[in-house]
Amino acid sequence: MSVELQNPLPGRCTEVRPRLSRTTTFRLTVTYAAVLVIAVASLISLIYWQAAQYMVRQGDAIVRGQVRAMLYVDENDLPDEIDRLQVGDLRGVIHYGLFSAQGRYLRGRVFSLPPGVTLDGKPQDWLEPGFEDGARAVAKRLPNEQILFVGYDAKTLAGLREIIFNSLWWSAALILVLGLMLGVVTGIGPLRRVRAVQVISQRIALGDLTQRLPISQRGDELDALSALVNQMIEEIGFLVDEVKSVGDNVAHDLRTPLNKLRSNLHRMLVDWSHTAESTRQLHLEKSLAAADVLLARFRALQRIAEIDRNARRAGMARFQPAHLIERMFEDYQAVAQESDISLSLELEAVPVLLADQELLAEALMNLLDNALKFTPAGGRVRMGLKLAQGGIRIEIEDNGPGIADDQRELVLCRFGRGQLEKPIEGSGLGLAIVAAVARAHDFSIRLEDANPGLRAVLQTRSISS
Repeated sequence: MSVELQNPLPGRCTEVRPRLSRTTTFRLTVTYAAVLVIAVASLISLIYWQAAQYMVRQGDAIVRGQVRAMLYVDENDLPDEIDRLQVGDLRGVIHYGLFSAQGRYLRGRVFSLPPGVTLDGKPQDWLEPGFEDGARAVAKRLPNEQILFVGYDAKTLAGLREIIFNSLWWSAALILVLGLMLGVVTGIGPLRRVRAVQVISQRIALGDLTQRLPISQRGDELDALSALVNQMIEEIGFLVDEVKSVGDNVAHDLRTPLNKLRSNLHRMLVDWSHTAESTRQLHLEKSLAAADVLLARFRALQRIAEIDRNARRAGMARFQPAHLIERMFEDYQAVAQESDISLSLELEAVPVLLADQELLAEALMNLLDNALKFTPAGGRVRMGLKLAQGGIRIEIEDNGPGIADDQRELVLCRFGRGQLEKPIEGSGLGLAIVAAVARAHDFSIRLEDANPGLRAVLQTRSISS
């Protein structure tokens, strides 16, 4: 039977090359250009409409004025006056027509009355073929029953309309061309940055978590996104490194208790019939102790994983940290006295703190346990609470052997241990639990030199009011 291995992440490294026409910058630029074209067209249309209304009113005034002037001309001289006025109209915009009472042509350039024309002396549209849109006319019956028709051809309005429409088309085309050119120019830069981000992202997707997305000095949304992704990659790298090392650490740190457990069980199995009851009891107790060590370390690992998953976020509440510190001080005084260690407390007035009180107490217990464990008889351990750097500062300080500078980051990791002249039994998980509690609360944890000894500091980011 053959087994075919499938790619668990098909297409994860497939390259998708971004196109300029699909970049946000290009689309926004073209959109702005289109909006600008619409705005210019609307403005020009409004100007044309206002100008057309004005010229229509001017045409009405002209034809009314011409009719009014003709009323003062003697009826016998009216035909000759019309001929004279027509000859004097060099632009050919004023048209006269004189008709009999029955509508028969008598004189002028208008040879027939337009259909449906009213003889009330009021301006009206002149929609005859050969005349421009917007032409106006007046028809009035004279005292001698003849009909006088005066029309104004809107050639000026037609010329203005042609100029405006030509300007509109040319400006729209120019704006669109410039918009496209600007979109190309402004889109190339972000496209190059996206391409650089894509290249780095592909390397990260292939497992190189040391890569970071490039960040420019612009401070734009792409930089903000890249900074956020870099932060995520850094956290993922931290978790991956812990996952990679946890197997080796577990195998190394659990080997001793497992060997003890196996050795005791083997002795009991081999020498069961030849050993006394008390000896078998001793072997059983040693095996049980080794099993307890294993279970304790697995419980600590599980506890760290639980804290890192933020499973206790529901336990966040506001409380006075001074009360917790005082209670911890009272609980550990007897332990310190048994080890001949001086335990002191320094408290300052601080505001309430938003945190999970049980988790914070667990972190402080681990710090106190470490301090008392590594401080020799006759030494001292100090607990402190005060305001510092805009937040609340909790200190656990001892005068024991301390931790070397190059090992302080190591001991905050799972199974991390400092190198001591005299090894002390421990799981290497206590400070890892403290670090997990600090991450869950967004606190900072620092291990400082107490000269001599070590000072462990939990520092809040800001004060809860």
